[in-house]
Amino acid sequence: MIKICCHVTPLLSFVLVLLLLPAGVRFSPPAFAAESGTSTASMPSEVPGFSLDDLRFLYNELTSTGVGRNAIGPIYNPVFIPVADAGLSMDNQEPVFVVHYPGGITRVYPQSIMVWHEIVNDVLPDAADAPPRGSYGSDRSGQAKSSGNNYTVSYSPLTGSIMAFKSRAGRFPSSFGNEGRLLNANLIMFDHSSGSLWSQLLAACIDGPLAGKRLERYPVYWMRWGGVKNRYPDAQVLARATGYKRSYGRDPYGSYFRSGSYYDDTRLLFPVMRASDRLPPKERVLGLEIEHLYGAVIIDAVRKAKALNQTLGVFKLAAFYDEELDSVRLFESRLPDGRVLEFQLFEGKIRDKDSNSEWNTDGECVYGRMRGVGLKPLLAVDSMWFAWYAFHPDTLILGEEAKPRPRGPDIPY
Repeated sequence: MIKICCHVTPLLSFVLVLLLLPAGVRFSPPAFAAESGTSTASMPSEVPGFSLDDLRFLYNELTSTGVGRNAIGPIYNPVFIPVADAGLSMDNQEPVFVVHYPGGITRVYPQSIMVWHEIVNDVLPDAADAPPRGSYGSDRSGQAKSSGNNYTVSYSPLTGSIMAFKSRAGRFPSSFGNEGRLLNANLIMFDHSSGSLWSQLLAACIDGPLAGKRLERYPVYWMRWGGVKNRYPDAQVLARATGYKRSYGRDPYGSYFRSGSYYDDTRLLFPVMRASDRLPPKERVLGLEIEHLYGAVIIDAVRKAKALNQTLGVFKLAAFYDEELDSVRLFESRLPDGRVLEFQLFEGKIRDKDSNSEWNTDGECVYGRMRGVGLKPLLAVDSMWFAWYAFHPDTLILGEEAKPRPRGPDIPY
């Protein structure tokens, strides 16, 4: 008999059991709406490429996990501590999620905490009415009280996707909880204001009064703690004082640094609508959405090259790798005056080919004729390939030589 620790949530218990299944166990994928004969000729939603009919179809494809709402408990009253204090219980190689909020506030969300809760409802202090340290401004029911500084950070461990967005459901401030079901193995959230259901990776409402609406997204960066504590010494770090009893030093899904766990095998534990063998299913990519175009930047390819020039349709992009932070940043390489810059690594420095000026990984020219010029950052979603592709099958893969790979055949899981 398999014994599961009593502090593991029901969904995590189910996943731990599934991880013991043979690698050949697969689930049959449902068809897309267009393939099943469902009409897609409806009013458009706020999500490029998705009509309201498409979103309704997604709702019908939700996968039950056998657990109810908030069985994996979100954090409603996060406590933050200084970098120096957080470092006492963190390893330098530990993955963390970093958000640079308006007003110069940087907050760090350790993956070791997020994997147990998946959702953190946060609030920034107002200059005129700052809440007590560690207070979200809501009660345990999740009813938000702040009017404009609410943010939600969500992490879906099964898909490796991390998102941050303004905590508003339509016109009203709200907080978010874990609905319990999944879509393409990805987290489904609900808001406390309207009870609508939201796809985490799409940041879109798929059912409820707000169907078709989209959340206002903010950049969130997957980084390494050792680099973060040096680069952002004044950052605020999510503390383990969450109000829950969890084994924060242990990842129930395995480890990103050891082989043989969920994160590096080919098993998918829940149904996906489509799958492709163009990349390993759990390859980490940065998903891009520019107007009606979708792309996936291979993170390991940028790691190797340090700087890559990429093209998505008519859009010119640049990808830089920050070795200290172990993080990739994406930028639009077309300047306001219409010039398109191309970058290369020369003597260990990122330089543009036009002026040979030196650039940092924040997209800023720090030395040379173009000093003071900055590139426009692009919003990208860190995700496993299988999940990004399941939602966006027309994605172009951008990688080694910035040559998009052709779309290959879908494969069954």
